[in-house]
Amino acid sequence: MADKAKFISFPEGYLGPKPTKFPLLVDEPDYFAINKPAGMSCYQHDWTMGMPDVSMALKRELMNGKPQLARLGIAGVYRMFRLEAHESGVLMYAKSATVEEELRNACGSRQFIFKYHLLGLSDSEEREMECSLPVAKHFHEKRALVSHSTGKKCETRFKFLRNFGGFQLWEAETRDNRLHQVRLHAAESGIRIVGDTIYGGFEPLYLSKVKRGYRPNSEKERAMYDGVCIHLVNVEFDIPEREMSSIHAPLPSRFNSLLKRMEENRGYRP
Repeated sequence: MADKAKFISFPEGYLGPKPTKFPLLVDEPDYFAINKPAGMSCYQHDWTMGMPDVSMALKRELMNGKPQLARLGIAGVYRMFRLEAHESGVLMYAKSATVEEELRNACGSRQFIFKYHLLGLSDSEEREMECSLPVAKHFHEKRALVSHSTGKKCETRFKFLRNFGGFQLWEAETRDNRLHQVRLHAAESGIRIVGDTIYGGFEPLYLSKVKRGYRPNSEKERAMYDGVCIHLVNVEFDIPEREMSSIHAPLPSRFNSLLKRMEENRGYRP
């Protein structure tokens, strides 16, 4: 498992104007995982053109012979699954092509269990919901849609965790992890995710809208959390041939701060 002192860092210009550092969540002999922030891609896609790419930065540093990667025994960078640019959380890589093939096959066989935490609002009194609508990529827009003709089968289970002000924290569990699956299935289940304007969610939350009497110091107030409030908090494994511990990624600090603010201002109702 990862030592708390271990991390992977990038100089300025690789993933933005400032240096970037990712603590390792897991460092095993044949794979590793980091906690990816939102706003960074990890694979090439026409929806993410121009975004900082974590995978490309890792491969570039590997080609440059970065001593930090050599000390971790990283001889290759092979992404295990897709983590969307708008999502934060567990990002896992194999260290060799052989392990990549093995674990990718396991992932494709639904032997990875993905658990997301998301902040949203639902008018339903149900505390557990399930959605199994097939998901397809939209032909012309940068979003997914439900399609019974071209969509891929997938299933997401939602479980209520607790209230935060007028919103709720939900856990979404799936073994499929299709493109924008959790966001689309949440919308179809009546859960409106904070920051998810594509699928009918809420605009990002501002403290001036939540805390009574609060006035921002400047005219341009920053949202309490940028982007979509969805985080891949846990990846578990159901692989009979391997004994693998689950990988846990703590919530981003600003996500935690948002929850704290919502807890403090329980009188707020959207």
